[in-house]
Amino acid sequence: MHQAYSVHSILKQGVQIESIAAYGNHVILGTRSGQLIMYSVDEVAGVDMRMFNKNFSRKPITQMEVTVEENLLFVLTDSLVQVCDISRIESNFAFMHSAKETKGCTLFAMDVDSQKSTTGEVATFIRVCCAIKRRLVFFFWKKDKLDSLELSIELSDVPRSLCWAGHAVCVGYKDEYVVYDISCKTPKKHDLFLTSSSISRDPCICLIRNNMLGISKDSYLVVVDPSQYKDNKDGSASSFENVRPGGMENKNSLTPLLWSSPLLDLVWDDPYAVGRVNTAIEVRSLVGKDTLVQSIPELQKTRFLVHADKGTIFAAATSELWCLRLVEIPTQRQQLLQQKKFQLAIELTQISDEPAEDRAQTIQQIHMLYAKELFTNKEFSSAMTEFEKAAIDPYDVIRLFPNLVPEPKPGTEDIAVPSSTPPLEDGDLENAYLALIEFLALARQREVVKLRDAKSSSKSLLEIIDTTLLKCYLQTNDSLVAPLLRLNQCHLEESEKTLKKHNKISELIILYQMKGKHKDALKLLREQAAIEGSVLQGRKRTIRYLQELGANHLPLIFEFADWVLQEHPEEGLCIFTDELLDDEEEEQSLPPAKVLDFLISKHKSLVIPYLEHLINERHNTTTLLHNVLLKQYRERVQSLLAQQDSCSEEGEPSDLKTTRAKLYRMLEESNSYSPDRMLEEFPTNMLLEERALILGRLKKHDKVLAIYIQVLGDVAKATEYAEANCNDDENIFHTLIKCILIPPAQPLYEGVALHPDFVQVNRKVALDLLEAYATKIDPFEIFEHLPDDMPMPQLEKYLDKSIRKKLADKHQMQMMCGLLEAEANRLEVALQAQRNISFELNEFSVCPECKKRFPSQSAFVRYPNGQIVHLSCHDRSARAAAQQ
Repeated sequence: MHQAYSVHSILKQGVQIESIAAYGNHVILGTRSGQLIMYSVDEVAGVDMRMFNKNFSRKPITQMEVTVEENLLFVLTDSLVQVCDISRIESNFAFMHSAKETKGCTLFAMDVDSQKSTTGEVATFIRVCCAIKRRLVFFFWKKDKLDSLELSIELSDVPRSLCWAGHAVCVGYKDEYVVYDISCKTPKKHDLFLTSSSISRDPCICLIRNNMLGISKDSYLVVVDPSQYKDNKDGSASSFENVRPGGMENKNSLTPLLWSSPLLDLVWDDPYAVGRVNTAIEVRSLVGKDTLVQSIPELQKTRFLVHADKGTIFAAATSELWCLRLVEIPTQRQQLLQQKKFQLAIELTQISDEPAEDRAQTIQQIHMLYAKELFTNKEFSSAMTEFEKAAIDPYDVIRLFPNLVPEPKPGTEDIAVPSSTPPLEDGDLENAYLALIEFLALARQREVVKLRDAKSSSKSLLEIIDTTLLKCYLQTNDSLVAPLLRLNQCHLEESEKTLKKHNKISELIILYQMKGKHKDALKLLREQAAIEGSVLQGRKRTIRYLQELGANHLPLIFEFADWVLQEHPEEGLCIFTDELLDDEEEEQSLPPAKVLDFLISKHKSLVIPYLEHLINERHNTTTLLHNVLLKQYRERVQSLLAQQDSCSEEGEPSDLKTTRAKLYRMLEESNSYSPDRMLEEFPTNMLLEERALILGRLKKHDKVLAIYIQVLGDVAKATEYAEANCNDDENIFHTLIKCILIPPAQPLYEGVALHPDFVQVNRKVALDLLEAYATKIDPFEIFEHLPDDMPMPQLEKYLDKSIRKKLADKHQMQMMCGLLEAEANRLEVALQAQRNISFELNEFSVCPECKKRFPSQSAFVRYPNGQIVHLSCHDRSARAAAQQ
């Protein structure tokens, strides 16, 4: 305990005090004989009587309340509420109003609400709740009288105590407490708890900090939040629990405060609750374990307590008066710190009159002392909360723990660790780590915000925080290690050593990756891949790591992709085909040309699958890639053909058939390869059908048809090709017939024999083609190539179709000439009709656009509807229309 209040005797006289009220340094006494007396109590000037009204009432003054804002004194005497003016000393409690409607009142409570308007004026709204027998009747102060609020509540008993807190009125009966919510149209009743668990006691209610209700039960003070008893907008009450079984505390209340005996009276003087008990006046705090601050047994005979002002309380007995003044806060604070009552010291400092900067610095120092004390007592979570409030450097908190910081922070003095700090082991150490994690997580958030907002912050501090968090996670919850490492702020060497110590190889890979030590990570992956039972055994983690690197690390990718491709080529190819990139990161994709060079030089068997992926899956249209893939197909087909010839096996291998089909399809469908380049590389003694496709792309129709007819003997393909290209070359069927009618004297390509069916003129095929495509083959051009001994009857069908086609074309031409001539005559007549139109333009003619006349020799335009406008007006209108 310590001395929170000093006691000063004010009066010792014969008046019988029946009630008491106070404000500022003034105290008002109401006597049993109906007198009103006001004293001014000053520490320097002493006690001075300011007002005295000897005959205010013939009955005892049973209750008084002061409204400082309006300088009003509300007095209950003779079961009637009366109002006095205390603004002027000479008035001696000038009578203002007697509320007849309050007749029969035994108790009243007030609610005073002051609000500031937008113009700066302060308006005070005063409401009064009167207990009249078994009813609560509500009034409000209007100018100079009490008017009814037209609100009343029927009660189950006569109230013994009454307290108004905002929207709620708390009523204390002789055996229980209830709360009425008056914010709704119909007041709602909520039962609280009994006044005592064993016997009937007088109720005691007081408003304490933040408009809370302090309610007495047995020897306890229960703090109740009245907002928990306010109905929601939908009319349903907030959920709460009235009384716990066998207890007295409300679900939403603070911990009950134990007193030495049941409370008889109570006032609140922040941060103290000052209560009157049987043997003394006790001063208690709502915080801390030891709540008793001061006991004043010399005031045990008091009957009344009233709070006057901050730090001033008046106590009165039947004929005596005392003043309790708060001891200076610095003096109290010094005593509290010696007693290690840090919370109360902080509360006192918060309400002190010291300069704001000094007050904040003092509070920070107290938080620091309190945190160290909590840490010494192994209350780690609470200690970290106080360290947070003290805004301590996180590095200094970390140093309270063993083996968390490898080296002292440069330029930082050692923190004064309490000598009584116990060693942290086993369960204590784990609890300490958990509390430290929570503290460092908040500190980290602040440092990240500072860095992001370009405020003063140290990256080294963030590095220390993350490295410490890493060590704590390894001791408490290693599943959080990987997410922390991905934040990329841990100290590399220290974190590497710690992870190796705990055998966290997978997390070590993440550390290397986030720190850009990719080569170290890939070396470790290669080593772990062959270790039986390792979490990194196999190739999958290496493949994924290489996929995530991107084009900036191409040499590294090639270096470590090599061993994967050697062990499992198909799986390893995913490194280049399944890169883990979003569409927005396509520029980071591996350059195909360099990957292709790597595969050609070291893993040639994977060139075709890689190029097929780029072209077929990614739809790459780069000419180089298409050319290389065609070249790979060609070389593969040639190699397989050579193997087939050397083995002299019958039939065609499936691989050869599949590869050649891919080659043929790509030559036929792809529009991205270079045909002239392909033609240079293609052999002339094999793959002639594929060669024909390339020649077709180059529009060398004669060579294509020559291959189909004279080498392959495939009339159907030749015909199909001619039909597909007849729009491009109208003489292509002449070329086709010539290939049949004019056999070559020697093979088209060295080492390639002519087809036996076309070594000589194949008259049957020629006649069939002439008959089938007679309309597309001109007889004048083809007759000179026909054999001289070919009978004319064999050409009858061809000539008949050809002549009919010529005649039809001539008839069509004649019809078109006639139609064109008729159209020309029609247009000539229409033109002549327009030329014959005449109109008159004189000095009275006006332009409809500008409303001006036409001067002589001015240029004008005549519209089809007959309107005549200036040429300039026409041009202006045309430009405006074009801009719309």
